[in-house]
Amino acid sequence: SFSECTADIDGGGMYVRKGGDVALESARFVECTSGSQAALYIDAVERLALTNSQFVDNIASQTPAALFFTSSVATSGSLLRNTTFFGNSAPGNITILAASPLTWDCPLGYWMPNVGQLFGDLSGCNRLCAEGHYGNASDHFTSDCSGPCWLGHFCPEGSVLPRKCPAGTHMPNRRAANVSDCFPCAPGQYQPESGQEECLPCAAGSFSPNVGSAACEACPKGGVCEDAGAASRLVWQPCPAGSFNPNRGSSSSAACELCPIGTASAAPGAEGSETCSPCDPGHFAATPGLSKCERCSAG
Repeated sequence: SFSECTADIDGGGMYVRKGGDVALESARFVECTSGSQAALYIDAVERLALTNSQFVDNIASQTPAALFFTSSVATSGSLLRNTTFFGNSAPGNITILAASPLTWDCPLGYWMPNVGQLFGDLSGCNRLCAEGHYGNASDHFTSDCSGPCWLGHFCPEGSVLPRKCPAGTHMPNRRAANVSDCFPCAPGQYQPESGQEECLPCAAGSFSPNVGSAACEACPKGGVCEDAGAASRLVWQPCPAGSFNPNRGSSSSAACELCPIGTASAAPGAEGSETCSPCDPGHFAATPGLSKCERCSAG
């Protein structure tokens, strides 16, 4: 613990220059005063590990107030974990100056810059991963974090993992930020699953009249819908007179069943065989699928 320490030069509490690895755990720098820079001045070491430490009410006549760091190897590997900075004072309100990479151990969904100046009080990582991106690691140092959101997903600010666009929608682009960015399926399309890049056309025999459908509607009985991607039941074509179709979702005229010999049906779009009426006395139907019975010849 370094309390009420004073130095006329850099490092009001501690000064280290040209060494190997420096590791400090549970260190406290409280009310230290530097005539130059920083309560803790670390210069040209290889790596720094600063864990579970506190910097409180330190004063420096030059920036930064609390921590100055530079590495002789200037590579990754230096780390700040669970360390806080409160009430420190220096010109420009600059608390930390990292001239070499100093990575923060962040909660998922957060990031902190690993080089440059940091200002004011700091209780750990305080920057959320940017909207349209996600962060599922603890060492991010740009707002892009782990990268852009996935296709079929959206990522609000601070996302740990992408979230799926709901059924009935799709997302063909990366970097979607909100569920409202997910595109609803157009009429004639559907999407039964969440987290999808594209919508699907309704199959022949079905249609989808609404925006954002998770399923298509089967075409009615009594006819057929031959076209895929139908947006309206207006594509429905009735079975011709002399035939019927008791099934929904038919896509071919072959689904229309012919009235049997000896019967006829004048109504198009019939749903059942009960519309096929037997011929009256003196009339006949010699072939299936007739719309009316023929009169028998005299004699």
